[in-house]
Order: sequence, then C-alpha cells, then structure tokens
Amino acid sequence: MTVRSAPAGAHQPRTYEVRHVTRYTYDDAVTASYGRTFVTPRDVPGQHCRRTRVTVEPEPEIVSEHVDHFGNRTSYFEVHREHTTLTVTAVSRVDVGRPAVDLASLAGLTWEQAAARVRELPDGGAGDPFDVVAVRDFALPSPLVGRHGDVEAWGGQVFTPGRPVAEAVPALVHEIYRQFTYRSGATEVGTTLPDLLRRRAGVCQDFAHLAVGVLRGVGLPARYVSGYLETSPPPGKPRLMGADASHAWASVLLPGLGWVDLDPTNDQFVDDRYVVTALGRDYGDVPPVVGVIFTEATASKLHVAVDVLRV
Repeated sequence: MTVRSAPAGAHQPRTYEVRHVTRYTYDDAVTASYGRTFVTPRDVPGQHCRRTRVTVEPEPEIVSEHVDHFGNRTSYFEVHREHTTLTVTAVSRVDVGRPAVDLASLAGLTWEQAAARVRELPDGGAGDPFDVVAVRDFALPSPLVGRHGDVEAWGGQVFTPGRPVAEAVPALVHEIYRQFTYRSGATEVGTTLPDLLRRRAGVCQDFAHLAVGVLRGVGLPARYVSGYLETSPPPGKPRLMGADASHAWASVLLPGLGWVDLDPTNDQFVDDRYVVTALGRDYGDVPPVVGVIFTEATASKLHVAVDVLRV
C-alpha cells in the first residue's frame, strides 16, 4: 500500500495565520525564567513566513533572536521579575504552496542505489541552505535517535534487499501508521526507540523519530521536522492527528528530489496543510519552548493551544 498523496494541482497555494500559546502555571513564585523558543516558521522551499511576533508575559528584561546551526529562527528571553505564570505566544502569517510529491523519477532505483547516490552528491543535494557537512549531521546517530539493532531489524522488514526506494519509503510510513497506535501519554520525551517498538504506541514525535532512525540506518539522511497542521480539515475530510498542538514528522533526502517530507502519524506525504517551524536531528534540537527556572515550586501545569487557520 502506498502513502496517500494529493494529485498534482489539488492543493492551491494558501496563507495561514498560526497562533501558538504555551502557558506554564506554578504553585509557588518563580524568581527567574530563562527560555528559548522554536516557534517561528521557516522560509523553506514551498513556504514563506511573511511575519511573526513572539511575546512573553511577564515582559522579559532580555530578548534576542538568532539563526541556529540548522538554519532555524529562535528567540531567547530572560524574565527576572517574580511570577507564577509564564505565557509565550507566537503569531505568524505564512504562505504555503508545496508541489505534490512525485516519485516517478526514482522508478527502478533501489534504496541501496539511492543511498549511494546521495553520498556522492557534492553539495548534499539538499535543495536548501544546507551544505554537505550539515547534511551529514542527518546521516549520523543523534541523542534521541541512536543506532539500535532491533530498530534496524524492524526497518529491514520494509527495506528488503533490492526494493525500489519509491516503494520502500512510502511503505515505511504506512507500516508505522499501521503497527503503532497514536496515544497521548504513552511515552515521554526520553522514550527510546526500542521502548517504542515494545509499547507499540506513542505520539507524532515518537513516530517521526522511528522513521528517521530507520532511514538513517539504511544510509539515507533524514531529519526531524517540527511544525503545525491545519486545524480545520477540508469539507468531508477526516481530522488529522496532531492538529491541536505542534506536530512532528520526518524528512528524507532522495537523489533528484531533495528533501521529501513524510508524516507517519497520518500515513501521508506532507502537503500544503503543513507549516514548518524548525528542522533538527531529533526533538532535542527543536523543542517549541525550553528553558530553566528558579523556584521553590513543587508542581506546575502546562497548557498549549495551537490554531492554524486559513486566511
């Protein structure tokens, strides 16, 4: 079975208003908060961020922005006044117009041959600002996507010797979708891929990690992508998993096509309904909001609300 893909011309370029609110509430005063965000949509092929505004309450004493090693736009802030609630809000206007994925150019090419060709590309074949050294970051194990024999064995059931890459990659996405259950709370940030294989349940972050791990294991560079899904599906279409919060998927580098984004949570290629915020080796490189606080609090609550509305 193949991954569902929109026919050419089915998705017209569209503009989204994206609103992402992250709120932490503590049971005692916090005297200082130091945070970093990855909530600003990127400019990538098929996507352009017109504008974005990230606000923090209470108002921070220090705010700075920069572009990280992977080309992501990130904001850093420091709040030095006492508070019991911290709210980070990002509002962005994004144009999205991705062409439909067409694997026809890879007809007859095995996954082994595809991996060999990618290694031989002088510029990494990335089709975006990454150079060959940066592409190599996505071919190596990372802190949350290591090399595991049982993961390679599981992936070997899909990437069988001599199988065309145009069949194997979609089949990988479908098998993750078929064999694993989407269940909030089934895993934690530190859940390993072998743990995921045993539990057979997780969330989009876990499924993206598994796809990335299998692809890297067969020699195809793969990266973890953080972003959003359109909140309201088209009329008559089912609501997709992950549309109420930040979403995650995988991206694989294929010869002649560049980076191809795949969503194993929803068994499909990434299309115009997706907004990319950040790219990394795994979740640890691009959490939406991360930081350190100073407090005597023993409990906290996290509330996240995401709206992706077509305008």
